[in-house]
Amino acid sequence: MAKKVWGYKPSIRRQVVRLLCRLIIFVLRLNGRTIFSNEFIQMLDPKFKIKFENKDFTFRTGHGRLFWRAKTVLTEEPLMISWIKSMTPNDVVLDIGANVGMYSVLIASRVKTVYACELDSLNVAILKENLYLNHLLDKVKIIPLACGAKAEMVDVKFRSLSYGDALQLIDGGDETQTFGSNPNVTGYIAPVLQMSLDELFEDAKLAKPNKIKIDVDGNELTVLAGATKLLAGATEIYFEDGMTAACATFMDFLLENSFKEVSQEKQFAKSDKNHLVGYTKIFSKTS
Repeated sequence: MAKKVWGYKPSIRRQVVRLLCRLIIFVLRLNGRTIFSNEFIQMLDPKFKIKFENKDFTFRTGHGRLFWRAKTVLTEEPLMISWIKSMTPNDVVLDIGANVGMYSVLIASRVKTVYACELDSLNVAILKENLYLNHLLDKVKIIPLACGAKAEMVDVKFRSLSYGDALQLIDGGDETQTFGSNPNVTGYIAPVLQMSLDELFEDAKLAKPNKIKIDVDGNELTVLAGATKLLAGATEIYFEDGMTAACATFMDFLLENSFKEVSQEKQFAKSDKNHLVGYTKIFSKTS
C-alpha cells in the first residue's frame, strides 16, 4: 500500500507571515502578561462568513486551521455538499466525527435534528460556538464522547493541543491512518469517556437517525463495535474511506446489511494534489 501523505505544511509566504506576527507580539507585548495584552486579545472577534443556498452562515476563526475549515467548507468535499442539498426537513442526521461543526451547521439548516458526535473537547467548544453564531443550538444535540463498544474511560491519542484538529486515535484504532502516517508527530494521550451509540440512543430515548455521516480517521472499527443497530437502521450512510483494512471491514458490514454504494469521490493529500489518500462515499439502503 502506498504511503499516505497527510497534514499541512506551511508555505514560505505563510512562514513569513508567522514571523511578522511574532515580531508584532514581541513589540506590543501581546503575551497575556499585561492588562493591555489581555484586553487586546479579548477584543479580537475573528469570524468568517459564507453563503449556502442563499443563507448566510458564520464560523469562528482566529486560528489557521479554523480559518481553513471555514474557507473551504463548500469546496473541500463536493460530494458532502451535494448530499446535504438532498436532505429534507424530516431527516434526522447523526454526524460522527463532527469536529467543529462545519457540516453539522449546514445540515441543521435543512433537517429536523442533528446529533453531532465529537470526542475532542477543544473542538466541542468551537462546535458549540458555531451553533450559537448560527442560531442552531436547538436543532443540534452535541454528543461529546468517543464511540465504542461500551461505556468506559479510554485513552485517546491527540496530535496537538489545537482547535479544529483531527486524526485523534481511540485506543485500539488503526494507527496507520493517523499517527503512523507521520512518524515526527508524537502528540499526547488523554482519557475520554466512551459509550456505545446504540446504547446511548436507546437509553436516552433519542430519535433514531435515518442518515449518518462517518468521518473518524482510523476509528472505524471502534465506532462499528457500538453502533451496529443504528447503522443497520439508517437509509443513507456518508463514509470516508481511508483505503485501510478497517475501512474495508466497515464497508463490508454495510453491504451485508442491504446497503449499496451509490456515489464516490476521490480525496487527495493537502500537500500533494496528485496523491490519492482515500474516497468519500455514499451508501444507500437497497430494500
